[in-house]
Amino acid sequence: MIALAAALALALAADPAAQLESVRARRAAEEAAARALSSREASLLGALDDAQRALAAASAESSRAEAERAVAEEALRVARAESDQVEAKLTQRLEVLRPRLEARARMSRMSALRLIAGSGSLSDISRRRFLLDRILARDAALLREARALKDDREKARAQHEAAASRLVALATQATQRRDEAARRREEQEALLRSIRSEKGVHARAAAEAAEQERRLSLLLVGVEPGRGFAGLRGRLPLPAPGRIEAGYGRVVDPRFNTVTQHPGLDIRAPEGTPVRAVADGRVVHAGWFRGYGNIVIVDHGDGYHTLVAHLGSMRTAVGEEVEAGTVLGTVGDTGSLKGPFLYFEIRERQRPVDPTPWLTR
Repeated sequence: MIALAAALALALAADPAAQLESVRARRAAEEAAARALSSREASLLGALDDAQRALAAASAESSRAEAERAVAEEALRVARAESDQVEAKLTQRLEVLRPRLEARARMSRMSALRLIAGSGSLSDISRRRFLLDRILARDAALLREARALKDDREKARAQHEAAASRLVALATQATQRRDEAARRREEQEALLRSIRSEKGVHARAAAEAAEQERRLSLLLVGVEPGRGFAGLRGRLPLPAPGRIEAGYGRVVDPRFNTVTQHPGLDIRAPEGTPVRAVADGRVVHAGWFRGYGNIVIVDHGDGYHTLVAHLGSMRTAVGEEVEAGTVLGTVGDTGSLKGPFLYFEIRERQRPVDPTPWLTR
């Protein structure tokens, strides 16, 4: 209701040079809210820029890690292929050497002597013994060479496998950092959209309030001469019996720490309760007004007006002369954000005044 009353204060400001205190307070509140949101927006834009750079760096790191991982896996594939080739050669060499080794193992010392003794001459014995030793020595050297080559290939393969495993882990971590950076950027972008949307709401509210000021000012043109309303100070009844739950005065917005002026009274009363004119006058407005639902404005002369809003029904029309106690409508919740209640306001030459001193004790 505070925001609605402040908007009504805007609507009743006919002279831009003499704006109502509530109008200034409302505008100050909107400007403060806009500044606060603009500050948050600027800060968030900086954070969003940082998040964007972090994402770019993380993406580049992830790409490098993936490239290194691909190179390491290719090297591992080559190492495995070479190791398999050496293993195949060693197996082939063993297949060739196996019959000779088995024959050598079967030969006992006596068999060797018989081989030598069966020779025709001493030179033939020496030649046979030399050739046999040369064959076995050559086979043993080839076997040692094949085994050494296999060991080297196995070591290289193990090294490549370790490097590939390490690079896979690094690539996974880099991808996780990239995904986290992308998530942070998305959060910052969502928050920025929210702040800009909220700032837009404040801008629209300010523009709407200005339009209400223009429209309601037209309703107060042609004020009639005095009806003695000033003499009723301290003797006015409430327009409807009920409990005053929000009075006239300054209200602090805890969100933006700004002060607004509540220019009237919020009266809690049951729905359907009759709402009556507090003094004689002429109805200058009776109808729907955005933000206030059904409102009735009565001109009491000498620049005094009373306003009742959020009516459930209206029982009067523009131009009707009313007396004190005439039923203007009933309590309702049209345009209300907090259920059925009645908003009541007194204005003196377009400026809201505290209704409390005007009410009968």
